[in-house]
Amino acid sequence: MIEYTFRFADGRVLAFQAELDPPAFQPGQASPPASWTKLECNQCPGCPLVSAEHPSCPAALSLEGIGTAFADFASFETVEVEARTSARTTVKRTDLATALRSFMGLKLATCGCPILSRLRGPARLHLPFANFEETLFRMTGAYLIKQYLIAGEGGSPDWKLTGLAQLYAQLEEVNIHLKRRFDALDKKDANLNAIISFLSFSSRTRMSLEEQLAELAPFTIDSNFRKTAQPPAPEANFAGPPSGAADHVLVARKKLKRRV
Repeated sequence: MIEYTFRFADGRVLAFQAELDPPAFQPGQASPPASWTKLECNQCPGCPLVSAEHPSCPAALSLEGIGTAFADFASFETVEVEARTSARTTVKRTDLATALRSFMGLKLATCGCPILSRLRGPARLHLPFANFEETLFRMTGAYLIKQYLIAGEGGSPDWKLTGLAQLYAQLEEVNIHLKRRFDALDKKDANLNAIISFLSFSSRTRMSLEEQLAELAPFTIDSNFRKTAQPPAPEANFAGPPSGAADHVLVARKKLKRRV
C-alpha cells in the first residue's frame, strides 16, 4: 500500500491510497460509476474489453476518486505532498499538477487496464515525483531485465526495444482518450494538466526513443573498465606456493629448533 497526502496552505488535507495488487476488477464494482468512467465513453480503439463484462473503464475507474476530488483545483496551486511507501517517505512542495501526475501514474499502473497493467512491475518500485529521465531510465531498465530473463529461458529477447516503442504508442493512445474523459469532468485544469504530462511523455518517447536513450548515456554503467584500471588478480586464481617453497619452510623450522 502506498499513501499520498496532499496538504494545502489553507489547511485542507486530502489523502489517497494505492494498492500495488488490487483485487481483480469486478463488473459493477463502482456503485454507481460516474458517467465519464463508462467503458464506451471515449473508449480506446485498441481496447479489448467489452461493456457486457466491464461496464466501466478500469483506468478511468481507478482515477474516479481523485479526479472528482480535484476537479475544482487549478494546476498551479502549491501543495505539500507526502508520499509514503514501505521503504521510505518522500515529502515535496510543488505545484498540484506535478503532485497529481505522480499519484495518477501509480494508480494507472496498478489498475485492471490490459495495457496499463503491464507497468505494474516498475510500480512496485515506485519513485515519487520522478522526472522524464528517471522514468525513461527505469522503464527501459525494467524492459531489458525482462528480455534478459526471456533469453535465459531460451526465448527470443527483444534487444532492439521494438516492443518498448510499441508499448509507448499504446500508452499514447490511452492517454489521449483519458484526456477526453477528463475534458468532460473538470471545471479547472489540475487533473487535465497531469494527464497532458502523461501524453507529452508517451508522445516524446514514441517519436524519438533512440534519441532519448542516447541522452541517458551519462547515467549508464561503464563496462569498458580495463582501459581505466586493471583490477587486482582475485585470490581464487592463487595456484599454490612457488616451486621449492616447502623446502625453505622446512629449513626455517630446523633453524628455529636449534635456537630454542
